[in-house]
Formats: sequence, structure tokens, C-alpha cells
Amino acid sequence: MCLLANGVFAQDPLLVAPQNYRLQLENDWVKVVRVRYGPREKVPAHDHTQTAAAYVYLNDCGPVIFKHINLSYGAITRPETKAGSFRLYKAVKEVHEVENPNDTPSDFLRVEFKTEPINDKTLRGKFHRESYPAGENFQKTQFENEQIRVTRLVIAPNKKMDVLTNASEPALLIALSPAKFKVSGKKIKAAQMGLEMGRARWLGADRQETLENLGGAPLELLRFDLKTKPALSDPNDKGKPHAHPH
Repeated sequence: MCLLANGVFAQDPLLVAPQNYRLQLENDWVKVVRVRYGPREKVPAHDHTQTAAAYVYLNDCGPVIFKHINLSYGAITRPETKAGSFRLYKAVKEVHEVENPNDTPSDFLRVEFKTEPINDKTLRGKFHRESYPAGENFQKTQFENEQIRVTRLVIAPNKKMDVLTNASEPALLIALSPAKFKVSGKKIKAAQMGLEMGRARWLGADRQETLENLGGAPLELLRFDLKTKPALSDPNDKGKPHAHPH
């Protein structure tokens, strides 16, 4: 009863704050949640994901406050974020409220890795957009460990890029700019597609696609390769207390 009174029982943010947390895509490998903290908005207490995740920021926003419940470190302020950047963090166990003190919203994706964690302590750090030659395609792996690989892709206007997955490692693509492109490839009927900024596209294992940028601006994508198999057990049974701030 005390736990219920303090509001620290399990609180799925998709249920507690559906206007802030919306499921975009989920399968055995990943869970992608679109998150929005409105201007000057306070979000009620809810669980932090206990699965390691990437946070892909979709707009520039000032600092946001996370108020942890029944934990010694209390309130932690997340620094300002930049559109197109992402942050990695391991699995944690905590309940927090959120306050956005800014006049602008905080929009981002939470990409939860449902795969077997290996060396998850290395899942940390912030990664930003990088410069690239105008009119040229660009690829750069910004992070890799035993569990995931994260690569930044840029397809120049009117150019093509091959996107391949092997037999054991599917991938997730996230649009970091509005995308209009043509998809073709082995066992694929050529088709034109569009993705708004922040939308995800799943590439199964052993997939071969060619993406052609039909727009007049560079097409920016973030690619997550899943290197380990889906975890068999429920990650919510293995959460650990938060060791340090956001």
C-alpha cells in the first residue's frame, strides 16, 4: 500500500502519458517510441526503460529536468540537445517525472534494444552530426560494440546508396531529414517512398536494397545494426539502479 501511495509501482509511460510517449515500431529486436515533452509541460511519474537504448534527438531544445522518485540523486538536468544528434545509455531501473522548462518542445525517438546485451557498460556517449562533402554520399560508423553498430548515412540529391544486411544482423533506419526516395533491389519491386523526419524503416536480415534520393536536399539517415540475437527473458526482470545522471 505504501508503494501504491508513493506512485512507485510499475508505470508504463505508453499508458501513463500516452500524449508524450507513442509507439512507432516494435518487433523482437527493437522498440521505437516517439517522445515529445511540450513547452512548459510536466509529465507524471513513470518507469524509465530497463532496456539499453539510443535517444535520437529531432529538434534543438534547452535543458530538461528529470525528477527521480525515492532515489538519492533526486532531480537531474539533461543538457540541451541538437537535432540529428543521439545518445546511448545502458539499461537502468528508476521512476521519474519530467519537466520541460523551455518555450520549445523536446522531440526525440527512444530506440530500445531488445537484443542480448554484451558489454553494455560501453553503451554511453553523445554523438553529433558531422560535416561531409557537398554533393557526395557519406557513411561513417560513429559507435560500435559487441551488441550494436550505429552508422550515419547521407545520400546526396539524385544519387544512390546500397544498403545491405547480412544473414544474422537486421538493421533499423531512421530519417533525420524529410526523405523522398526510390527503393529497388534483389527480390524487391521498385517503388517510391517518403519518410518524414523521425520515422523508422526496418530492414530484415539478408536484405539488399538500393536507395535513390529523389529530393533536392541531402537525405540523412541513422542506421542501427543489431549484432546479437533477441533476448529471451524479460528485460524488466533485470533492471539495475541508475548509477549516474542522464
